Amino acid sequence: MNILVLINVNEKIMFKENLTENQTRKKIIDDLLTKAGWNISNSSEVVEEFEITGAGYKKSSIAQNQPEINPSGFSDYLLLDRASEPLAIIEAKRTSRDPVSGKQQAEDYADGIKKIHNVDPLIFLTNGYEIWYWNRQRYAPVMVHGFFNKTELERIRYQNTFRKDPCTIQIKPEIIDRDYQIEALKRIFDGLKKNKRKFLLVMATGTGKTRTVMALIDVLIKAGWAEKVLFLVDREALAVQSFGDGFKQHLPNESRHYIRGGEIDTSCRLYVSTIQTMMGCFHKVSPGFFDVIISDECHRSIYNKWKDVLSYFHSIHVGLTATPSDYIDRDTFKYFECENDTPVFNYSFDEAVKNKVLVDFRPPYSAKTNFQIKGIKGNELPPSIQKKLVEEGYTLEDIDFEGTEIEKNVTNAGTNESLVREFMEVCIKDDSGVIPSKSIIFALSHNHAKRLWEIFNRLYPEYKGRLVDIIDSKMERPLKLIEKFKDENFPRVAISVDMLDTGIDIREICNLVFAKPVFSKIKFWQMIGRGTRTLEKDLSKRKPWCTEKDRFMIIDHWSNFEYFGEKPEGEAPAVQYPIPCKIFITRLKKLKIFKTNDDKECFKRVKEEVINDIKTLPENSITIKESRKNIDKALSSNVWQDLDDESFEFLEKSIAPLMKYKSDFNLFQEQFILKTEKLALSVLLNNQEDIELFEKSIIDDIKRLPMNLNAVRKKGNEIKKALSDEFWSQLTHDKCEFLKEHLTEIMKYKLIQEREIVRLDIGDDVIERKWIAFGPEGEGDYVHSYREKVENKILELAGRHPTLQKIKNNQPISEQDIFELEKTLNSPELYVTEDNFRKIYNKPYGTFTQFIKFVLGIYKFPEPEDLINESFNTYIVERNNRTPLTAEQIRFLRTVKNVFAKKKHIEYNDFFEPPFTSFGTDAAVRLFDENELKEIVGIFNSIRIQ
Repeated sequence: MNILVLINVNEKIMFKENLTENQTRKKIIDDLLTKAGWNISNSSEVVEEFEITGAGYKKSSIAQNQPEINPSGFSDYLLLDRASEPLAIIEAKRTSRDPVSGKQQAEDYADGIKKIHNVDPLIFLTNGYEIWYWNRQRYAPVMVHGFFNKTELERIRYQNTFRKDPCTIQIKPEIIDRDYQIEALKRIFDGLKKNKRKFLLVMATGTGKTRTVMALIDVLIKAGWAEKVLFLVDREALAVQSFGDGFKQHLPNESRHYIRGGEIDTSCRLYVSTIQTMMGCFHKVSPGFFDVIISDECHRSIYNKWKDVLSYFHSIHVGLTATPSDYIDRDTFKYFECENDTPVFNYSFDEAVKNKVLVDFRPPYSAKTNFQIKGIKGNELPPSIQKKLVEEGYTLEDIDFEGTEIEKNVTNAGTNESLVREFMEVCIKDDSGVIPSKSIIFALSHNHAKRLWEIFNRLYPEYKGRLVDIIDSKMERPLKLIEKFKDENFPRVAISVDMLDTGIDIREICNLVFAKPVFSKIKFWQMIGRGTRTLEKDLSKRKPWCTEKDRFMIIDHWSNFEYFGEKPEGEAPAVQYPIPCKIFITRLKKLKIFKTNDDKECFKRVKEEVINDIKTLPENSITIKESRKNIDKALSSNVWQDLDDESFEFLEKSIAPLMKYKSDFNLFQEQFILKTEKLALSVLLNNQEDIELFEKSIIDDIKRLPMNLNAVRKKGNEIKKALSDEFWSQLTHDKCEFLKEHLTEIMKYKLIQEREIVRLDIGDDVIERKWIAFGPEGEGDYVHSYREKVENKILELAGRHPTLQKIKNNQPISEQDIFELEKTLNSPELYVTEDNFRKIYNKPYGTFTQFIKFVLGIYKFPEPEDLINESFNTYIVERNNRTPLTAEQIRFLRTVKNVFAKKKHIEYNDFFEPPFTSFGTDAAVRLFDENELKEIVGIFNSIRIQ
């Protein structure tokens, strides 16, 4: 059987028969060394087949009459430093050999060199396919993606000799001075001393992640662990923030470089880049270029093609995230080598609020308009408005929208106007009591943001257009807009589409407005994190437009809090299968049909396309290199000679997913190719429904080609043919191929057609603010207004009422104390009672004392999931003590817990419906008797969810 080897020719993957060791060296390893900056022909840099026991390799570079070393042998390559002294050895094997098989051999050579020259050379083991790097003084052998250059190897050798214990270096108090930040660094230092390289820090938004790692970098540079550091982020705004507020402010004396345009200035020490930019240029430096990489939320990229950047470099890697550890994917824990899925350090939002590091938000203010609740139904509108709509060209049947469709399929100026007015009425304002404090409105789209912006300017002309700005990717100079919003008095309100959802550090944010639904719980809490930061402790440094901030306000127009209350985990994102993968799989399906039908000509044509898809995978991709064995197999004659079901399954499961690493393509062209391939498959399957679907879509694409362009005009005959009724009347596979062959190239010119949205201008009002009747005579108020008055009253009394003082100081209180406090609060004007507390905070089981402590900021109501988990764990332990539970019983009970968490209630009959029937139709009574099941129901339903 022939074994194939992957080599680089003109940036494409080519394949060659199995190579001998000498061929491997000459055809692969020499090229890889040259790429890393080594001059193979210069014996003062690289010596091939250096005899360990023999004479020197360069005049007087190695002492003559060296003592004999046992065992004797040849090092395949010896890499020399600037003084022509041994720096690293390379042990080479033929392509079919495991390079690690030469580990002992290489170690013997290294020991021999160390004995003669008193230097411990670094070791590389390779077969051309794989390169293993071994720094014996620090780490076990590890696979790397290229050789290191001379400067990097000299730096590593220097670090091995002179680096200090980082614990002996003082952490600069000017950078960090909080105990938890210092603890985070100490945890990393402990790991470094144990030769760990990967660390995950989980720190709530606003707790100083950037400052913490700036202090870390400062220590590692001073301790000799780091000379070159990369700070990697996933958005340009964060790169600018890291470069300025991070490196420039805290490490001003270190040379720094903001990587843009794909060029890397190798002379600097500190680097900032977006992961998108780094994706296009990481291969321009060797895997040993960076000593430390800090990735801020970039670990999310381990799920897609950007993971190449993170896995390419051999460095200390510190991942930063504000995502609560309960929501972090296991793949992230695995990547950072976290034991028991536990980050090296975790500082939660609740801890930060408790320690006054962050501010909490007030109970969310929920407000919905009439149309948001009831939808917009043409037949239910007033006659005058119906007449207006008909005059505008609508039929009443056209106007039939649910509330959830607003700003998606329909927009109504009256609805947006109500939301703007509501914001200006209830938001936290500056000291004037008139102008909103700094606020972010999260909009659904750029057009939605623009509509809100127009309404602000129309309703409040006195601000001359300075009150509000749109900040999103469609605005010119968005980074300048962010800087202005952060540092200047105006604008006070930023209407954002995604750009301000995460990572932006603005202490003065006091209002967050959810003018859109959010379905990801992780993103939801990241958005909330925009308001959690405290103001500067030094009063003189506070901005004049925000001198005080003890809490911030959330205005929720889309019931996001209710959604996550009912669905705690949010909505799992749909798996997006990239277009190149879909094309490949569609071609495999066609191939299988042609094989079954014994259509040799079509089979050959599609086979060539599939093989070409594989051969044109990007050779620089780390994942492609790591998948070389499967790629070899896919191109071997063994697969194609038989092409049985097993071969098809292999191609679909092992090769198709690799197609997502293709990046050099035009989206419109790939979409068109996919449509033509799926159309062809539908023709082969005689699926008329799909044929009609793709026919309509392809014709629409063709009609959107701009005929005024020369490149498109040249295809005029082909376009005319493709749009004719005759072409589509008797569709064949060859006609589908015609479309693909002649029209794909010009699809890159296709004009984008904006999705049509119905635009209405109908008056709308906020009708759901949740009114509360709190007095004995029906006295009432809006919940948010009454709640604010109650809180102000309690805070006003806190300094003089003896019971409140006892509660604040955590002193024992008697029933008489509580009675006196209730008597004081339950008086005309507010009538503050336990029942009213429960209404305004939506906590049906809270006690009077708990609510008082909550207002004073010394108590936090437990989350529903915490109460459920506590009851569940208590029951498991107690039940297990009676009779040990089986694994299946525990899984069943865990399902009970999950169902209850979603429904907040459970009945006996539920056990005989999905998802419980997935254990078997009679699983409930098979695993538990009737009394036990009723006991389980009772335990869960007794949980008093606040």
